[in-house]
Amino acid sequence: MSGVAVFRPSGVTAGFHADVRTEPGDGTGLVHAGEQWTPARFRIASHTHRVWEFYLQMHGESSWQAGGEVFALRPGHLLGVGPGVPHHMRDESARHNHFCFAAVDLSPVLVRHPDLAADWRGQPPAVHRAGSDALAETFRQIGRELTAVRRHGTTGLLLAVDRLVLELSRQLRDTHPVPTLASHPAVAAARNLIDRDSARRWTLDELSRAIGLAPGYLARLFAQEVGMTPHRYLNERRVERARHLLAGGDLPVTTIAFAVGFGSSQHFARVFRQVTGRTPREHRRAAQGQDQALASRNGK
Repeated sequence: MSGVAVFRPSGVTAGFHADVRTEPGDGTGLVHAGEQWTPARFRIASHTHRVWEFYLQMHGESSWQAGGEVFALRPGHLLGVGPGVPHHMRDESARHNHFCFAAVDLSPVLVRHPDLAADWRGQPPAVHRAGSDALAETFRQIGRELTAVRRHGTTGLLLAVDRLVLELSRQLRDTHPVPTLASHPAVAAARNLIDRDSARRWTLDELSRAIGLAPGYLARLFAQEVGMTPHRYLNERRVERARHLLAGGDLPVTTIAFAVGFGSSQHFARVFRQVTGRTPREHRRAAQGQDQALASRNGK
């Protein structure tokens, strides 16, 4: 990998865009990637790429046009756009958005893993899949490899890109995993609702109505399978989002508290400390200090 240029585009609230400087077909295959939080009235103009680009809607909603089709994206939706296909956001967003993206040259990845090549033959100009929430962690791992100076950074990025293409290949062919450990469908549905919209102030009654179970029964099932209450699970997902915002940007703590779903900065700080053992400001200082120390150690 020749190098990485990381910057924050104008108009975004937080997050980054990283360009990976490599020759076509060389290195990890990653061309660019990022994770961004954008304000209302944000819009991405028409553009193309020489490689596949993948966009994962994390929170909020967006409408895209690609390959002559219109796609409405909600949390957990994936949009993949093929090489040379013009695509753009059709409208300005009505509210804040949060999304991850990655542009990947598949050639070196498929050389490393030729068994995946068949999944990419005959694909339409643009593909749209709902229920792609599980890809979020893979996108974020790519982001972590790009934005921090770490040992074995190139290897880490290569493995993260390969993992992304593997999971995308599985989704393209609509293969459904066969679970080896039984999970109650109501618990899976509740977790999915929370994961897709953790900023919403879910109550046990709301979850129960959405799933069709009595609140007490759902609470018992959830605790048995997940090891915590739905409320605790919701707060942990919110704290997970907040940790990324605190470490990767300069948004005020109060703004982050409201963005991830807390009603006040005091409540946010209390829950954040219960989950992580640190206050939000302590977490931000530690994350920034770690990045500076690693950069200094590596002469960056």
